[in-house]
Amino acid sequence: MIKAILFDCFGVVCLDDFAGLYSHFGGDIESDHQFIHDVFFSVSKGEEVSAAETFSKHLGVDVEEWRRVARDKKELNMSLLEYTEELKKKYKIGMLSNVGQKGLRFHIDYDTVAPYFDVIVESAKIGFAKPEARAYEIAADKLGMRLDEIVFTDDRIQYVEGAQHVGMKAILFENTEQFKRELEKIL
Repeated sequence: MIKAILFDCFGVVCLDDFAGLYSHFGGDIESDHQFIHDVFFSVSKGEEVSAAETFSKHLGVDVEEWRRVARDKKELNMSLLEYTEELKKKYKIGMLSNVGQKGLRFHIDYDTVAPYFDVIVESAKIGFAKPEARAYEIAADKLGMRLDEIVFTDDRIQYVEGAQHVGMKAILFENTEQFKRELEKIL
């Protein structure tokens, strides 16, 4: 029986367009896939690495310009957040985000987002990042649930597969309406 829904932040709760950002500055998301993955994973594990500085240096652009354009490409997914209010009547609601040491407060309007969730788990603070099993296990512990009592959603297939590997039900997030349809089938 499902008792909790666990959401990713970037690409789900906070819509961002990293591919658009990267290509805006001349980067090739396909050919740099491994480089991008490695940078995000290092940051998410809490290493002393700045994604903005690393990407801007790699692409030869000013880091402040990178940050400005990145901010412009982010917006909260308010329709999803409103849906969590409905879900919260019957389920625990959590967020598990791969994020660096500066935390979610540095990247999103945390005070707006936080009330929608019973639990928010930030990877750099726990020392484990998706798709590491321990990241999902810690989130489940904080929710007070077993892994098989949770549905997880993320916009990255490797993180969805990581959740499935530890026993969670999981949905690859494409958009809010698609997520709702797939979640209703599970619930």
